[in-house]
Amino acid sequence: MKRLWIAISHISLWLFIAPAAYSQETLADRLKNHVYTLADDSLGGRQAGSEFARKAADYIVEQWADAGITPWNGTSYFKPFRGNQYNNLVGIIEGNHPVLKDEYIIIGAHYDHLGSKEDKNGGMAIYNGADDNASGTATIIELGRKLKAIQPTLGRSIVLIAFDAEEIGLYGSNDFAANPPFPIEKVKLMFSVDMVGWYKAAGYVMYIGSGTIRNGKETLADSKLIPEGLHVKTQSFERSILTATDTDGFARKGIPTLDVTTGLKSPYHKPEDVAELIDYEGMALITEHLTNVVHAFSADEDYQSSGKFAAKHHSSKFNWGMSAHIGSNFHYYTSGALDGKPAGAYGIGLSAEVNLGVLAIRPEVYYNFIQAHHPDGKLNTHSVTVPLNLLLQTPSSSIAGAAVFAGPYYSYKFNGRQGGVALDFENLFYREEVGINYGIELRVSIIRIGVTRRQAFTNFTRMKNEDGAHIRNRSYFTSLSFMF
Repeated sequence: MKRLWIAISHISLWLFIAPAAYSQETLADRLKNHVYTLADDSLGGRQAGSEFARKAADYIVEQWADAGITPWNGTSYFKPFRGNQYNNLVGIIEGNHPVLKDEYIIIGAHYDHLGSKEDKNGGMAIYNGADDNASGTATIIELGRKLKAIQPTLGRSIVLIAFDAEEIGLYGSNDFAANPPFPIEKVKLMFSVDMVGWYKAAGYVMYIGSGTIRNGKETLADSKLIPEGLHVKTQSFERSILTATDTDGFARKGIPTLDVTTGLKSPYHKPEDVAELIDYEGMALITEHLTNVVHAFSADEDYQSSGKFAAKHHSSKFNWGMSAHIGSNFHYYTSGALDGKPAGAYGIGLSAEVNLGVLAIRPEVYYNFIQAHHPDGKLNTHSVTVPLNLLLQTPSSSIAGAAVFAGPYYSYKFNGRQGGVALDFENLFYREEVGINYGIELRVSIIRIGVTRRQAFTNFTRMKNEDGAHIRNRSYFTSLSFMF
């Protein structure tokens, strides 16, 4: 049955594509028309939530309707979110395999851009975003037209999404991944077509995420699927920890994703990103390849996720990480008006994190080296410190966010010196310390940048000084962490 379906699918592909196919020149011209329309000054840079974004949306749904693509709910392509402030546009091309048609391949591209901003001369500069991402939007318009033409040969159903509000935080794609109109586990693959307009300058189109699919690289690099003149590269996983595209929300749900791009060759996020600079012949080749690749994945009954994802897309309940911190420590006197003079401190260690939604539990273990000035000479200790923090955090599905944290810690000092002499832990100082640490951190992908205050509740000195005071440690740290 499986071989019969594949044979029928491939034979039908050519039967249906031949009468409906556009010439290479015609496809390039159609793509050019879309980009020139979406990146025209009259659309004002398509800022999310603006009247210009709505005009762009109306143009996209007009094109889909003309191609015969079905609205996601049968009546409207618009899927509003965030209190109807923004609109994703969703169309569906239903598959025909008796089983696979109930599974979905999503192909998305964001249609918003940066709008307009005042330039250095006091005028207004329009950020037309021809490559970012009118090129991707134009591609999924024509890709939808081509897939609709070969609909009888499709196995899995295809979902086309023009995402809104990508530039202000991936809001559109994250909302769809969180609130799909069908069970999210039915989504087997997601493509984000983001900046595909500079093929000639790049020399290739890159499919990032091939490692998320079992045998993904083999399918993407299959010479039978690559049109003549196109150079295809693959990358197993998304590596950048500072940038993201609309794959993010889906990858965090455990869905294989492919970021399709010609890279940052264009004038990225500059007014110079205009339609005149786009390589439309290259876009046509990429559209042809996407058609063939999507068809292959749609009809493949053996298709499977590899179960592997980029480190930046891990959203499991358990994560681990590495941290380093640097700061200062001083001696707090339990009585009297003065405190000690601070000196440098640093540490390095490992952490784990158990995510419980907006709450998380984070146990850590550090090597700490802390110092403090003292009347009898500068003092330092080497210790193992074990904090246990409770975090209140923004949703972990977001690429950027923040958290506040607090919790107890235990520290064991295994060595120390004062003025070059070893500390007497038997008679003068305590090895063990208990206290609380608290702070705040900012997050971008797997990076955490935080500020921590660590305050001891137990004494460091065994005996009071002449003023009747014990001393306790107080530390401040700036930390940098990577969570995997």
